[in-house]
Amino acid sequence: MNIEPTKLDKAVLLKVTGRMDAENAHEFEQACEQWISQGTRHLIAELEGLEYVSSMGLRSFLSVAKKLQSSSGSLILCGLHGLPRQVFEMTRLIGVFPVYESAQQAIAGL
Repeated sequence: MNIEPTKLDKAVLLKVTGRMDAENAHEFEQACEQWISQGTRHLIAELEGLEYVSSMGLRSFLSVAKKLQSSSGSLILCGLHGLPRQVFEMTRLIGVFPVYESAQQAIAGL
């Protein structure tokens, strides 16, 4: 898994590519926690290049969202397609997060 951050005016965009599983899901949480500790309230996870997400990956998304909600922030998902989207839909977690087709739409929604 690779995480590429981009600081924006109102949020940080995290481009996540590859596979998010038990071996590396903590890396996503750590990257998010770094930005949260610097005062970031909104994180946009751009998942266009995410090929696979395991239950540990889902737990990481939920954990980060919970931390952000406690400070009136949000974890926004965009570009969620294919198998990862099916996993979010099957587990009914798709409704827990704001989900946009593109990063531009997610940014506009802030």
